[in-house]
Amino acid sequence: MLIETEETNQFTFEPFAAHEFYTQVNRSLVHQALATFKTRPEDQPLTIVDMACGTGAVTRLIAEEMRSQKRQVRIVGVDPSAEALRLAHNGMVEIGAQADFIQGDTEDLPKLVSNADAAFFCNAIHLIPNKHSAFELMASILAPKGIFACNSAFYNGAYVEGTERFYRLWTRRAIGWLRKEHPEAHVSREAKTMAMQWINADEYIQLLKQGGFEHVDAVQEEAVMTVESYYDIGQYWLFIEGALPGVPLSLGAAALGTTVYQVGEELNLTDIPRNWLQLVAYKA
Repeated sequence: MLIETEETNQFTFEPFAAHEFYTQVNRSLVHQALATFKTRPEDQPLTIVDMACGTGAVTRLIAEEMRSQKRQVRIVGVDPSAEALRLAHNGMVEIGAQADFIQGDTEDLPKLVSNADAAFFCNAIHLIPNKHSAFELMASILAPKGIFACNSAFYNGAYVEGTERFYRLWTRRAIGWLRKEHPEAHVSREAKTMAMQWINADEYIQLLKQGGFEHVDAVQEEAVMTVESYYDIGQYWLFIEGALPGVPLSLGAAALGTTVYQVGEELNLTDIPRNWLQLVAYKA
């Protein structure tokens, strides 16, 4: 469970999720994962779970895909944040769709839903320390031949060749800014945050198969991210903890936000491409 506080709620994921490339990446995953349902009879109802749904960005994409397929579907969105679920509900109303939004954590899933046809866990799998257990749990709520889809831009392989300098320089400049402006703030060299636990695509595939999935499709999709989008991710509390562990969130956000534009100008960059790992796994 990710513990949110009044402080962390000031540094949210939502501004980053509003960028167009983010919608495109997740729409691509949703389309890939749900394409197989086009061959099923239209009168066969489906159940689809959106785990860690937040304010419903992916939930809405699922609803749009099912509408295009003219499918009967029950969509279940699960998230620990009551406020996020309220916003997710409002978002679904705006597009004329419905979903059951339930407050809960990953470990609550078996009590909330069973025999689901598909489940999504988008842009968060890298934050789960025990991925094997998470995959076993997701498999347990799926019906036979059920589909599980997840994605991440925080894995070994995310950096497009030639962009490594941007990330190194951004971190270096942020630490330098802290030393100059707030020498009392120190980056912890010993902290092992969840956001730092990166693995590669082959390791994800192996863990999914060990967790109960028979076949896994893995695709690396390149997204062109703007400097503005990096600014927004640099204001997200989990990213701050991963990039500058041990630094107070307000100071980390200021350091990352100030220096990302400096680095963009220094390297003459307005766009920095990044790979997203798209995983679609099929239960035996």
